[in-house]
Amino acid sequence: MIGPPEALAGGIYVHFAYCARRCVYCDFALATPKLIPAERYTDALIAELTRAAPTLGGEARTLYVGGGTPSLWPAPQLARFLAAARASPGIAADAEITLEANPEEVDDAWLAAVTTLGVNRVSLGIQSLDERELTALSRLHGVAGALAALDRIGAAYAAGALASYSVDLMYGLPGQTLAAWTDQLERLVARAAPPHLSLYALTVEPTTVLGLRIRRGTTPSPDDGLQADMMFAARDLLARHGYIHYEVSSWARPGHLARHNSAYWEQRPWLGIGAGAHGFVAGRRTRNEARPSRYIERIAADGHAEVDVEVPTPDTLAFEHLLTGLRRLDIGVPIALVARRYDAILQAEVAAGRLVRAGDRMRLSDLGLRFMDDVLLAFVP
Repeated sequence: MIGPPEALAGGIYVHFAYCARRCVYCDFALATPKLIPAERYTDALIAELTRAAPTLGGEARTLYVGGGTPSLWPAPQLARFLAAARASPGIAADAEITLEANPEEVDDAWLAAVTTLGVNRVSLGIQSLDERELTALSRLHGVAGALAALDRIGAAYAAGALASYSVDLMYGLPGQTLAAWTDQLERLVARAAPPHLSLYALTVEPTTVLGLRIRRGTTPSPDDGLQADMMFAARDLLARHGYIHYEVSSWARPGHLARHNSAYWEQRPWLGIGAGAHGFVAGRRTRNEARPSRYIERIAADGHAEVDVEVPTPDTLAFEHLLTGLRRLDIGVPIALVARRYDAILQAEVAAGRLVRAGDRMRLSDLGLRFMDDVLLAFVP
């Protein structure tokens, strides 16, 4: 287990913006070249980090490498970046260091390499344990490959090489039934009981291949009601296995809440490094150039890749705190932080049964969780 939540200060998010293939549902900032320019991209990441590090105001308590497919980042280049981060702004001795991975890259040699570099948490993107669903999602791995990777990561965790790990699954997929979804969860927990699970309802982005297929009518649109039923079924099933449903898409065993993601929900500062990365530090929200090739060019030119900078107003920050705080199903949001601006709406949502008081905090009820979008819309300025 990694550091107490109260020890969290700033964090670093690093976007490794390359994949072997783009999945049909994905609209993330990434490229799929035949040859990944890993050295040049790492040079750019280090240059951006070196420039931005002082703004964090201290050493990082979390470092999260997302993507893209970070398991494609060659270990020598990852080592260069981590060395630069340890030099400035510094990484706390008890920091959570997470690396996302796809099953096809996870072998014993890869695990030994990344854990030797200090990675102590892996987030494994399985997405499905059904061959048909994996094919429809255009994933490169099959069920056997996913389970083999899961077994290797579980063994590394059991041996103490990892402090924790997480598994991603998606639900509400075209043609997926409630029974098939709960069967996948039962199989996963019976095989490995991962300390953390990230379960995501399929969302359709209009610019993706999946979005195009749905507009053309060749693929059915996700059923919101069925997706809600799947989420509550997952909650009930996983509760029987000792998991806490602590955030809308996140379940964890005690002591294994995702430290880095919790910092987002608590509006703690983080540096966003890499193509398409978002950051929030020193009162500024930033968004980087999304195209990896252009990101490299911009960093080489003047060390900057920001294409959007916002200084949120107090009203905006209050709304964002409410929006992210209500995602924390276990603790909710402190009433004192939002009551002055939203007291009348809070009272109305409590009366409607969509919010409940829990001491000095407010959180979503089951009804509010099912209709969370409507709850949040009620607070839109």
